[in-house]
Amino acid sequence: MEEIRRSDEFSEDIEYVGRIKMQYASLSKAQKRIANYILNHREAVTHYSITTMAQKTGTVPSTITRFCQALSYKGFSELKVYIEKNLVSPAAAETPIQKSDTIQMVLQKLMSSSQNAVSDTLRTLDAKSVVKAADAVLGAKNLIFFGQSSGYISAMYAQQLLLRINILSQTVKGNLDMNLAASTLTKGDVAIGIGYSGEIKSVIDALNVAKHNHATVIVITANPNSTMVKLADISLIYSYDIPDDLQYLHIASMCELAIIGALQAELLRRPVQLEKIEECKKAVLASRLK
Repeated sequence: MEEIRRSDEFSEDIEYVGRIKMQYASLSKAQKRIANYILNHREAVTHYSITTMAQKTGTVPSTITRFCQALSYKGFSELKVYIEKNLVSPAAAETPIQKSDTIQMVLQKLMSSSQNAVSDTLRTLDAKSVVKAADAVLGAKNLIFFGQSSGYISAMYAQQLLLRINILSQTVKGNLDMNLAASTLTKGDVAIGIGYSGEIKSVIDALNVAKHNHATVIVITANPNSTMVKLADISLIYSYDIPDDLQYLHIASMCELAIIGALQAELLRRPVQLEKIEECKKAVLASRLK
């Protein structure tokens, strides 16, 4: 019985390698010849036309096409994309990043985790809470964002995004500055705390001060059972299914920015806000080169 022959450098986690191994026993003799050629000439195959591939394997283009379809690819062009990109299988993409991973595998794992987190955020984010948050922001006399580290970066982005729709806010970090800023808030004002874990002490301290002063507290976090959520009048929750690893840190920020974008979108649905942003549009356009 003919056996699969391939270079050991190719992991079975690679999508096209796994498909070939799975289907190898059911392939025709000519298709097995194609499979072995691909596994041992990966770099060359990505530059071949289907006609050249047929010549190299002693087959015909229609056999190449049937081989690709047997592996559930639409045709030779799609197979070449998978070979060139070294795309990993969906199951492999869900595994943590390893030191042995190639940069292409790292990219795929990061993109897969990003997609999963954003999709999960759609499930966890409550639309009614977004509406309530927009109501509070529009009615606020003063609006302050509180964040540390990456949460502060998201807060700065939120400040800039709201400024572009004519809503002025402040962004504060650091224990002392956050507590001082929170102490200025009163009833009718809004304090927004941002933090993945929901357990950022400096942010919690500031929100406690704001709440004591009867300001409305909004939190953006991944942890629905966190201290920040317990303090909040309104909680905007994103995916908590993000690996606890420095390499994935940016994914939490992506989810935070997605929520901030959703909040801006809801604000832009309000007729009163649309009337205020014409001057902002003019200022943005005026800042661009002609």
